[in-house]
Amino acid sequence: MLNFKPLLIIAVSASLLASCGGGENKKDKSAQIKELKQQQKELQTKIDALEAAMPKKDSGRVIPVTVTSMSPSVFSNYIDVQGKVDVDEVVNAIPEMPGIIESILVKPGQYVRKGQVVARLRSESITKGIDQIDQQIAFAKTMYDKQKRLWDQEIGTEVQLLSAKHQYEALLKQKQTNLTQKNSFNVYSPINGVVDAVDATVGQSYSNPMGAPVIRIINTGKLKIQARIAENYAGIVRTGSPVMIIFPDMHDSLPTKIAYAERLIDNATKTFAAYIPLPANASYQPNMTAQVRIATYTNNKAFVLPIGVIQKTDKGDFVFIAGADGKAQMRQISTGRTYMGRAEVLDGLTLGDQVITVGYDELNDGDRIEIQP
Repeated sequence: MLNFKPLLIIAVSASLLASCGGGENKKDKSAQIKELKQQQKELQTKIDALEAAMPKKDSGRVIPVTVTSMSPSVFSNYIDVQGKVDVDEVVNAIPEMPGIIESILVKPGQYVRKGQVVARLRSESITKGIDQIDQQIAFAKTMYDKQKRLWDQEIGTEVQLLSAKHQYEALLKQKQTNLTQKNSFNVYSPINGVVDAVDATVGQSYSNPMGAPVIRIINTGKLKIQARIAENYAGIVRTGSPVMIIFPDMHDSLPTKIAYAERLIDNATKTFAAYIPLPANASYQPNMTAQVRIATYTNNKAFVLPIGVIQKTDKGDFVFIAGADGKAQMRQISTGRTYMGRAEVLDGLTLGDQVITVGYDELNDGDRIEIQP
């Protein structure tokens, strides 16, 4: 490329030297300076025109890139909250009647069935009463058997037979009543489950409401996740919202839905609770920590790109497209929501566009590219 600027400087300097005579007045110098500046302007205009007309050199650089073809995919936005595994059924085994503990038949961690006796209360008076009735029953049965044999021999009256039979049957019913009453002194498990805690000792009384004995049983087959959610999501998170449950310590995840989202906001915490049931799994334990990822927005037909691919300028966002001519083309786009390093593209891309996702940081608009497999 020709460079006329040194010639311009020499010409201007020579003119100045030729015009700097000791006898020239100030007016002549000003006129000469004005004329020289005009000549400088005309020369610069010619230089710019010549430079613009010269062909630009092609550097020959070809930049290797990787592209991603645009096709619709699912884009979801989530909120992440912490939850914990909770037990859906937690009960304390208590007797029908108050009394003093005579024996405890279970220990923590033991599996029990519904209706199984887990403790017994003292029932000496009932037991003595049953023993006495047993004696009376034995005597009444003997009298009834004798009276029946006599009746079979046509000895005695029917009234005597019926009276002996009635006495015997009445005592049997009384014993059954006493046995039922004795069973009320047993402590039964109300559910199938595991004994979670035994905070009870022999001699402790259930009649004392303060510090009453506790035999707690939990149903580990019915577990749920409980999560507290900020009130500003009350209009978004609702019953049926899809969620992803993540157990970091187990390296496990579970897609599911919210079974119930509370409608009442807690005044103290300004949160509401959401409950998600868990399937039966021996690995899930009560009070385990879980990450609850709740979907708040889903677009099933979105163009999605990594956030880093999108270039940002004062004029907006753009990406580079691989053109059919083997050159990079700058494409203006508009984006929507972002989540976990991914952005939803709302406008600017069409189906099949080859977006450059590797090598874009070295590109200028119009650079030659080579698409790598």
